[in-house]
Amino acid sequence: MSTEVRNPSKAPGDLDLVRRFVNTLDIEAGTDDLRTPAEARTWLGGEGWRAKVGKHELGELLHVREALRDLVTLRGTDADLDAIAVVDAIARRYPLVVRLSSPGVLSPTSRAGVDAFIESILAIVAAAEIDGSWDRMKACANDGCRWVFYDHSRNRSRTWCTMDLCGSQAKMRAYRSRLSRDGAGSPVDPSR
Repeated sequence: MSTEVRNPSKAPGDLDLVRRFVNTLDIEAGTDDLRTPAEARTWLGGEGWRAKVGKHELGELLHVREALRDLVTLRGTDADLDAIAVVDAIARRYPLVVRLSSPGVLSPTSRAGVDAFIESILAIVAAAEIDGSWDRMKACANDGCRWVFYDHSRNRSRTWCTMDLCGSQAKMRAYRSRLSRDGAGSPVDPSR
């Protein structure tokens, strides 16, 4: 399922690269743009990153991707600190440099390749954490989806990647659950 169908709202600026990166795995559709080193290289190239991708680099990309998905998904839960610890451990392996003369201020220490890409992703996440925009990055509450989206709502209350898909499915499940819990079994016919 394409990003445009699932969630037309994009994250602002460079933060959208993080959203696109995490969403290379579409859990609901069962597709993964980073399934093989060749596919990862193709995806990175499409994003403007030239990199040699072997099994080790692919493993690192997948580890970072899922750590970021967990960081967004588990925010505010008991497992939140564990997700933060995993990303912190990754960040220790991929250090950044503060450069006030650089447009990004937080700059990768690697010059190219997958390491530079991961460092850049971490720099974007760190900058978003500092400016508060990271709090608007969310994962769909549907466990079978977990699509990452940017919440543009005024009160930051979005729960689903889109109301048309996961939101309506969740509401239908809740409705059916209420019907069965109340012992009705089927909706009441208002003409009776």
